[in-house]
Amino acid sequence: MTIRWVLLLLLPVSAAYAGQIIEVEPGGTYPVRAAANDLTSIGMADGLRLQAVFGIETVVSISKDEAFGRAIIKPISKTPFSLIVTDENGDSYSLEVTPVAGPGEVITLQRKSHQANEALIRAEREMPFTSRLKRTLKIVAHGDVPAGYTVERRDQAVTLWVEADLRLLNVYQGSMTIEHYVLRNVSGTEMRLDEREFKDLGSVVSVAIRHHLLPPQGTTDVFIVRDASGIRGASGTRGDARERT
Repeated sequence: MTIRWVLLLLLPVSAAYAGQIIEVEPGGTYPVRAAANDLTSIGMADGLRLQAVFGIETVVSISKDEAFGRAIIKPISKTPFSLIVTDENGDSYSLEVTPVAGPGEVITLQRKSHQANEALIRAEREMPFTSRLKRTLKIVAHGDVPAGYTVERRDQAVTLWVEADLRLLNVYQGSMTIEHYVLRNVSGTEMRLDEREFKDLGSVVSVAIRHHLLPPQGTTDVFIVRDASGIRGASGTRGDARERT
């Protein structure tokens, strides 16, 4: 009997709030509605938190929901008003708010760029592994960051061969881990590179080399792909350098 009573109490509450999902871009202006005689909650989608909400205090009451990173507003009059909303990344959005009769509202701001990235990520995951690998490496080789990836700048020396100076520049983390190196031929003779020579850098899924033939002091980009479990064997100097065989 107690459980049934609790459920009956919850049903009107869950139905009492109408939801609005507004696609936004930083700097844009968007029309929204707010309950004229009730509370309206404003927040960001995808885990982003609001940093601040600004409005004229004579037309709207604003309070922060610290626990969820949202704002609660209640119009003081039925006159339309403006709000400036800033998220935790420092991006701002202008809301043109119209008070309306009815229950409380829940307004969620969904960044369009994030939606586009999500679509790209889903499409990538549906690709065969080889196609996904080639596509992702092409994006990284052009100096861009693939959708769904983060990049960490390293610029650290990694010991490989006596004849080569190898530096780890960037690490891209996503569905795979991609390490971007620059290799310099510090020997006095021409160097011909083969992808199989980089197996000593740990558990390697794939290797891509921009230039396979290097003159003395010549350089090339080397991209090493690992799975998404993390970086193995690329954390810096790894013992004494050996001569190439």
